[in-house]
Amino acid sequence: MRRVLRPTAFFACASVVLLAGCASSSPAPLDIVTATDHDGSESAGVGSADAGSGGSDDTPGRGCGELSAELQRALDAAVEAQRLPGAAAAVTLGGCSWRGAAGIADTEADVAIQPGDLFRAGSITKTFVATLVLMLRAEGRLSLDDAVAAHVDGIPRGDRISVRQILNHTSGIFDYTAIDEFWTAAFDDPTRTWTPAELIDLAASKPPYFEPGGGFAYSNTNYIIAGLIVEAASGEPIGELLRARVLEPAGLAHTYLDGAEAALPGLVHGYGRSRGELVEMTSAIDASAAGAAGALVSTAGDLTSFYRKVLDGTLLGPAELEEMTAWVDAPLGEVTGYGLGLSRRASPLGVQVGHDGGIWGFTSSSYSAVDKDASITVLVNLDGGDVGRIVDDLSNVLISP
Repeated sequence: MRRVLRPTAFFACASVVLLAGCASSSPAPLDIVTATDHDGSESAGVGSADAGSGGSDDTPGRGCGELSAELQRALDAAVEAQRLPGAAAAVTLGGCSWRGAAGIADTEADVAIQPGDLFRAGSITKTFVATLVLMLRAEGRLSLDDAVAAHVDGIPRGDRISVRQILNHTSGIFDYTAIDEFWTAAFDDPTRTWTPAELIDLAASKPPYFEPGGGFAYSNTNYIIAGLIVEAASGEPIGELLRARVLEPAGLAHTYLDGAEAALPGLVHGYGRSRGELVEMTSAIDASAAGAAGALVSTAGDLTSFYRKVLDGTLLGPAELEEMTAWVDAPLGEVTGYGLGLSRRASPLGVQVGHDGGIWGFTSSSYSAVDKDASITVLVNLDGGDVGRIVDDLSNVLISP
């Protein structure tokens, strides 16, 4: 297989591919699934529900087992329709959980994807970094209205850009992933280790999109800077802080920040397409090129659990959650607003909040419809897979009679 020497959407969030969705009229109430306990473990089989979930004969509508089968069929159909190598998904609705997978993790070895396999999560990393910033804010270590220059030196206009503007993409700072020179250098030397300063300098070589606070422009550079703010305000490396403050407390045992800590086994192979053929992209560029903007590796189950614990107040207090969900207009496909490392999108379930991601070889989406107590994560091992469509496919299963 040949390597694809081209720019990819990677950890950008501003592409139609990553933010595709579907508006809908009022959905049916989600009272169709019998509640059951589920520990969310990554050992669940394809399309599985807990043994002994029972209740389907005693409760109107579908039981967890029937719903699991319908979700698995929808995932199978999506992988076939999009000609994807494979996908893993997790759905939680009330007390019911489902973990499913379809397709291939390694086309050469013909290895099937399992529900608990690891994928690169791309820009979903941004929600994790924003969560750390808000935790530090709750402890008084920083203010969202601080100038970036109060924490990090060498940021152009850093004395005029606030931490909040970094997190909600209203800083105007140019996106280094929109620069051809970056891609040329990255693909010419896939093992090159990139420093945050190098990525920021690339962005600084281009004029800003607008004056600070003068608009919205999704920029990966913002979260490279956010990672430096976290380290400056905490005095700890971001990988260590993320593990101690988020991953371990939330029980996310299958998640890590690539390049910042040791990798876990089980990462599926990621692919691109060139002239209709799949091209291996798993390690096309060193993870340092994504850093705090997109280097997270995780599973569908872990990501679903993370967003539920952010949004239900387990990880963040009410004041911080209110700040995170203060939306600015974000003209990004079906995304209708952007908060602090969090997107709001329309879907068949109504409003969902979460994030999308794309990185070489992988595309991801994890969203929750909080008022329906429904969460959906979809991970695809193809650069440019339409994960938003699959999220909507699975949402339609949840609201179907």
